[in-house]
Amino acid sequence: MAVAALLLVGLGLWSMLRSRTGPEEENIRTVFVPAPPPPENVYDTLRSGETLAEVLDGRGFSPLEIHELIEVVRQYKNPRTFRPGVVVQLTGPPGGRAEQILLQLNEDSLLALEARVDGWESDVSTVPIRVDTLLLAGLIESSLWYADLSGEVDLLGEGEFQEYVYDLADVFAWKVDFTRDIRRGDAFRVAIERELRPDGTVRTRRFLSIELRNRGRVMSAIPFTRPDGSRHYFDVEGEALRGVFLRYPVPYRITSGFTNRRYHPVLKQYRAHRGTDYGAPYGTSVKATANGTVTRAGTWGGYGRMVEIRHTRGIVTRYAHLSSISAGIRIGTRVDQGLVIGRVGSTGLTSGPHLHYEFLQNGAYRNPSSINLPSAPALEDEYMTEFKIGRDVALELLSGVALPTPTSDPLGPAAAD
Repeated sequence: MAVAALLLVGLGLWSMLRSRTGPEEENIRTVFVPAPPPPENVYDTLRSGETLAEVLDGRGFSPLEIHELIEVVRQYKNPRTFRPGVVVQLTGPPGGRAEQILLQLNEDSLLALEARVDGWESDVSTVPIRVDTLLLAGLIESSLWYADLSGEVDLLGEGEFQEYVYDLADVFAWKVDFTRDIRRGDAFRVAIERELRPDGTVRTRRFLSIELRNRGRVMSAIPFTRPDGSRHYFDVEGEALRGVFLRYPVPYRITSGFTNRRYHPVLKQYRAHRGTDYGAPYGTSVKATANGTVTRAGTWGGYGRMVEIRHTRGIVTRYAHLSSISAGIRIGTRVDQGLVIGRVGSTGLTSGPHLHYEFLQNGAYRNPSSINLPSAPALEDEYMTEFKIGRDVALELLSGVALPTPTSDPLGPAAAD
């Protein structure tokens, strides 16, 4: 009986508690709090004549905030040196002030700025790259620049092949005169290592191996890097391809050669032409044909803007009618073979853009096309074992693309580069 009584009391108590709490529980409602809107990305492109400060001002930053941001950017790059076309990404709440800014410092670096309580935090990141190997071949019909390409042509970017033409001409510049020696039916194949940015542009490029057929003769070019970091090309036997002097400072056709009598288009009279003119377009890179020291850099009479370089063996070279001279090129500057010293122009006594190149030895004008100069030394014996291993690997790469064969008339008339 006692147990039964206790059960009845317990049930009654539970019923009372339930009656008190029940209505309150029934009145509880679930409230949904909306999440904040996602951050909004806004993009601004720097226009001609516009500064970074003006872009920030247009996005609602106060003068004090702009000053703080500019000072942070200045730690990495002078804000006034940003060129038109630079994209600025601003991230923040819709309609509010940006809390994050992404700015491209150069083709390979991004500067990220993030707002903190005590100012702006900065971080520089490198644009990710990927490395690939490109196999190309070309059959020359009229010009090296317009070769009939085969291989992985679809992987080429706009204008990319033209850059390889310049490089290819540089490699064989001492063995082949690309302004005169190239013939219809000549061919080449190359293996190229590239570093590519996310947008597909090429960051760096270098030949891994090259094969060139010129007038029935097949030549190979294998790169080798010595311990001091110098990288040069050799044939399969380790003989150097480069000469003490390059054959030409620009890989373009000769428009006026070395002669004792030529009609001057500006002076309207016959006179000696003691140099070689190359019909290169305005702005083409001009390269030093050999190591030496700059003895003149500036404007000099009919030469216009020019550079003069003194080399060994009493040799002096001159590069005239330049549109500009490269930064750092001044009297006393040491230059290496292949260094870009200026750009083709039409300054001085000239009727149009071209490069006038002179070659003097012991004060006498010489014809660089006919003078006999030695090649650079062969690869040292101590590196030959390593070179041969790399050579075999490099040549094997070329097996992935065939050296084109002409269908008829393999020699044909001289191609006009």
